[in-house]
Amino acid sequence: MKQQHQSFDCGGCGSNDRFLLHNVRHRGSYRRLCTNCILKTHQGHFCPICLHAYDTSPPPSHARLTCAKCPSVCHLSCATSSSSSSSFVCPPCLNPNFTFFEVNGDTQMDAGDDKRAMDLGSAKALVAAAKIAASSMIKAAAVARVEAERRVKEATLAKKRAREALERLLYLAAKEKERDSKKVKSTNDKRGGDKSSNGLYSRQGSNHGGAGN
Repeated sequence: MKQQHQSFDCGGCGSNDRFLLHNVRHRGSYRRLCTNCILKTHQGHFCPICLHAYDTSPPPSHARLTCAKCPSVCHLSCATSSSSSSSFVCPPCLNPNFTFFEVNGDTQMDAGDDKRAMDLGSAKALVAAAKIAASSMIKAAAVARVEAERRVKEATLAKKRAREALERLLYLAAKEKERDSKKVKSTNDKRGGDKSSNGLYSRQGSNHGGAGN
């Protein structure tokens, strides 16, 4: 049986290179993005100079510089001495063709031996992108868990209301049946009383007739 290779494309740049694509939740949807696209779509989550991914939040205002053209935030110590809060521009904004991640070498797909090399900058970019992707998926899992718990509570409440409605319906049906039973019994008792009265009057009438004779 011939094995079919499943291909994956980057959801950002459309590259069909399957090398190191990351699963990430971005703008409310799950996507597969390459390292370069993750970093270019998550400005402010890492320093564009040293490629350090911020664990929680960017450095405090006195220790950072924000790009004048995008939300990227770099360490003040990573910027050049001539940079200021109003003149700093991150590398991707300075060069439209800038890329964070590059690999060199050929991939021997038939032999299953992937021979590629990356420099230190690309390795740091890969780690930063992996941390950002992992953080986004952890947050997505937390949101999904909260949503699942909310739906479980709603389902439990709906089940309780349905059970109460069914119990109420059974109670009303039992009361209606009881009323019908009492009504039938009352009607039968009335009919039986009428018959008994008629018979009594007949016997009394016969007795009076006999005495007169």
